[in-house]
Amino acid sequence: MSLDTSNAALANRYDAIPYAALPHPLTTPDRLATVATFLGLDPPPVARARVLEVGCSDGANLIPMAAALPGARFTGCDLSARAIATGRGTIAALGLANIALVLEDLAALSPAHGTFDYIIAHGLYSWVPPDVRDALFALARTRLAQNGVMYVSYNALPGSGVRQTAWDVLHHGTDGIADPRERMEAARRLARVVADGARSLYDGDDAVRAAFRAIAQKSDSELCHDDLAVPNDPVWFHAFAAHAARFGLRYLAEADVHTMSAAGIDADVRAYLGTLDAIAREQYLDFVRLRRFRQTLVCRADAPAARALDPERLAGMHASADPSLLRAAEAGKVADLARGLHPPDDGGGPVRALLDALVASAPASLPVATLRGAAALPRPLEAILTDAFVANIVTLHVHPPAVAAVASERPRASALARFEAGTQEHVTSQLHARVRLPDPNARRLLALLDGATDRAALARAIEDPARGLDAENAPRFVAHALAQFARLALLVA
Repeated sequence: MSLDTSNAALANRYDAIPYAALPHPLTTPDRLATVATFLGLDPPPVARARVLEVGCSDGANLIPMAAALPGARFTGCDLSARAIATGRGTIAALGLANIALVLEDLAALSPAHGTFDYIIAHGLYSWVPPDVRDALFALARTRLAQNGVMYVSYNALPGSGVRQTAWDVLHHGTDGIADPRERMEAARRLARVVADGARSLYDGDDAVRAAFRAIAQKSDSELCHDDLAVPNDPVWFHAFAAHAARFGLRYLAEADVHTMSAAGIDADVRAYLGTLDAIAREQYLDFVRLRRFRQTLVCRADAPAARALDPERLAGMHASADPSLLRAAEAGKVADLARGLHPPDDGGGPVRALLDALVASAPASLPVATLRGAAALPRPLEAILTDAFVANIVTLHVHPPAVAAVASERPRASALARFEAGTQEHVTSQLHARVRLPDPNARRLLALLDGATDRAALARAIEDPARGLDAENAPRFVAHALAQFARLALLVA
């Protein structure tokens, strides 16, 4: 197989084996704006945002955003004609007028698209040649709004060093195979041979064998567009930050702020990290954690922003239970999280009550102002929520998603989820995540939730004795399924 890295070659690979694109919650304008707000930036309003995604594939990440934010404008560019055509078909089926997917090179993106408040580059930076990485930052330098935010994900060192060894082995064994799918199967065979073909002579070899074992289980999309991608260049964080700086951009934060925390790190190491500037601290965190992937936010170098999260910026935000908090609630361990947020707490005090309130409202969010209960908290609410946000216990929003925690008499799912339910098992939730619905009856029901049909009519519509839904069972199924849809954040508030 050719190792050509031209635009045409890259597009051909994506057309030969389509990329299995997904919605990524950490790329939404709400998430980017929330983190930026925390750091003292005043990002553009989410509801009217101008958003660009470079390397948008079929719009699986961008289309849900456009459907959820009708007052915002979305542009996606990609080199794969196949992916763009698929995405345009979805847009047409949904009747969305606020999004355009264009078959354009990011280095020559038409000026007609204007400037952007938020730029998303997920799965691009490590997988394109150096001149395209330069073009990405040049685009941001000229087209990112003054207080705008850019998201860039990439494979990071040192953690990706082990994976890079596996990639080199796979290339040696498969680069001569022309047929893309035969190449994927050959890569899996080789990965299994290395993973299980011999006993490790040194303890450190087990990590390499584990990498091969994981590769053997991957889909064609993952193998082709990550492990066997050409190029695929992991980078050191300090080099990434320096590259951005050359184009007038500055490191802001990570989209997952939890990864910026020193939680779980030895006390002496934490003390040393405290002596470093922001860039050096992040690099040394990568050293300590052997980090392999980053989701970094950058802004213009002249944008006013702080270096630390500011709890006072929470005033107008909303809070919701993170999935980790919901899992803790199911396991009866919310008290443990409460003690972690305030160690003197016995796990049953006001901090626990705060977390319980978020669990009770899930998956919907609550205004921070409403979380000031009658019981006095041991320290400021904003400080507790900040720590909970950093610990991935609570999710914060400057523009909360419109999600219903309880199904109404006339429940409504998004037009996108209804459309997806008619053709596939996976649908997109109101939290910008994929949800699997293996039950065809559940998908039939979801497709009917237009907000105008009541429960009785829904039961009659899905009644089908051949599917086990007779006149008696159908209403019970509707009630059960709607409760599950609400839990899975599939219903619109």
